[in-house]
Amino acid sequence: MIEPWIRYEDLEEKRDGYYVKYSPVFTGHEFAILKLNVYDSKVADDIKNIAESELAYWALKYHTPIMLMVSNMTDENWNTKDKIGHNYLLGYVKSGKVVTYWDKYPESEEPEFDLSKDYLSEVYAGLKYKTYEDVVAEQKIEAKGRKVFLIVLTLWACMIPALIAFFGWSNPVVSLLALAYSWYVAFQKGLKLWGRKKKSERELAEDKERLEKEHHHYHCKLNPEAFLRLRTENFKRQRLEKQRAKIESMRN
Repeated sequence: MIEPWIRYEDLEEKRDGYYVKYSPVFTGHEFAILKLNVYDSKVADDIKNIAESELAYWALKYHTPIMLMVSNMTDENWNTKDKIGHNYLLGYVKSGKVVTYWDKYPESEEPEFDLSKDYLSEVYAGLKYKTYEDVVAEQKIEAKGRKVFLIVLTLWACMIPALIAFFGWSNPVVSLLALAYSWYVAFQKGLKLWGRKKKSERELAEDKERLEKEHHHYHCKLNPEAFLRLRTENFKRQRLEKQRAKIESMRN
């Protein structure tokens, strides 16, 4: 059985040359996640001081253990280990002072916190949150919507034709209308088959897109390795475009 949980909203704040994202402690976890996203190479050399300063700020703001990680969003190729010889920063507030250690706590400094839901509700008072029950309720609403759609689709695809057939059998007028409609559909199909009916702009665009997909699919099957490289490049480009858009939105 899934233990009911609470997920508090993530917080983001702009800085000069980087931005931070704070993810509150999730139910059952041991620390909050603080991510320092560096996009200006000018601040990269001061990462150690920035990380320690940011962790202190958030630890004093929300009294829980924190793990801070650095994300390189610059054009340079480096990681935290390259810059400062460590992977991540750990810390918390103890007796009013911020305790920080890189990579690992000494045994005597392991944090001792009551990270129960009641305690976290006090720490994160005022933050938006979502509970397990909220998610279950949303899923039920979505499932109900899909069920209604299936019922409507079933009525449209099965019941309405059956009713038309019934009334066509019992009512000459309905029968005549159904026959006329069938002739109209057959006539339109015949015009298409003989190329006498001019296609609309939408139909021409759909045909063009279908032919392009078939053409691309054919060549992808001929050279699957090149297709995999192309797909990887496309995913990378999309990720970088999304990253650039995020950076622009976070610039001061």
